[in-house]
Amino acid sequence: MLGLVEIRRRKLQFALIGLVVTLITYLVLMVNGLGIGLKELAGRALLSWDADAIAYAGTSNLSVIRSELSNAAVSSARQIPGVTDASPLGYYGVDVRRSDGSAMSVKSAALLGFDLGSIGQPQVISGRNLEPGDAQAVLADRSFLKAAGLHVGDSVTLAYGLSSNRFHIVGEIDEGAFLFQPTIYALRTTWQQMKYGGNGPDEPAASIVLLKGEHLAGQAAPGLQVVSKSSAFNNIEGVSAQQQTVNALAFFGYLIGALVIGVFFYVLTVQKVPQIGVLKAIGASSTFVATQIVVQVLALALGGVIVAVPLAWLTSKGLQQLPQQVPLAFTTGAFVVTSVAMVVTALIGALLSAWQAVRVDPIIALGQQQ
Repeated sequence: MLGLVEIRRRKLQFALIGLVVTLITYLVLMVNGLGIGLKELAGRALLSWDADAIAYAGTSNLSVIRSELSNAAVSSARQIPGVTDASPLGYYGVDVRRSDGSAMSVKSAALLGFDLGSIGQPQVISGRNLEPGDAQAVLADRSFLKAAGLHVGDSVTLAYGLSSNRFHIVGEIDEGAFLFQPTIYALRTTWQQMKYGGNGPDEPAASIVLLKGEHLAGQAAPGLQVVSKSSAFNNIEGVSAQQQTVNALAFFGYLIGALVIGVFFYVLTVQKVPQIGVLKAIGASSTFVATQIVVQVLALALGGVIVAVPLAWLTSKGLQQLPQQVPLAFTTGAFVVTSVAMVVTALIGALLSAWQAVRVDPIIALGQQQ
């Protein structure tokens, strides 16, 4: 192809354009990776729960912090038509300190209280699970252990309200974060004791209820609001705003990429008007000339993607080695979607140059060459 021959002969000029395309692609990938990482930090634990729907207190506005359910409300959730399994779950935000009382890099954690043998029980990847009577034992997420420099078998002090207690870490889990905090799981009786002081008949029994079954979202239940996991996730405070911000940044990245490529190739096309006139004078069609520009843009866009994708992946792996968690994550879908979008926007940006090449009149162009 004539367009590829030109790239080979004008290496420096096209290499600089390719570098700009690569950097823009890398920037958009990092923005999208940040969006995925922030979503995981906001509530990967919620999305990991073995549930099809979640029941909140009707007056909580789908906030797990404000949701408090009595034993009667938990029983009502179990009796919703279509429910095949249900599990109450408690949430409490706690401060974290070392067993000697000193501060750690991790300042807070999401304490989740569950029942043994229920769908709310997390899967242990090392150590052991909790057992009946483990009032002073917890399961800690791997992100928490890594950031805090702790291991299974260590102790940690959890401070709540005006009290604090020392807990023994007996198992490691990989459930992810919840409400932008690493997760720690304890028995629900321990959660009740910590948050309310005991298990009296008038004390809340759970914050939410995890439900399994079909077509549960939107079911009517006294004092309850039942929603899907995706709706529950989207109602986490800050999730919608942060996703809109990330989407806006990615959109502007695509827009800038299209504009930069469009301007570069428009300038190149204007510089080559006499040469394009010669090609048309010897029989080259407008379609042939426009195709060469498209081929050049496609080659540079694909080259930028091929370099930027592994660079972004290596950056993510490198940041994962840091003690403090960096909210950056990638999926195969994110790489594919971003790569395709960058190629498409690059081609859109080249349309002006292709149109300019099509409009070149060979007689006028040859006259300019004199």
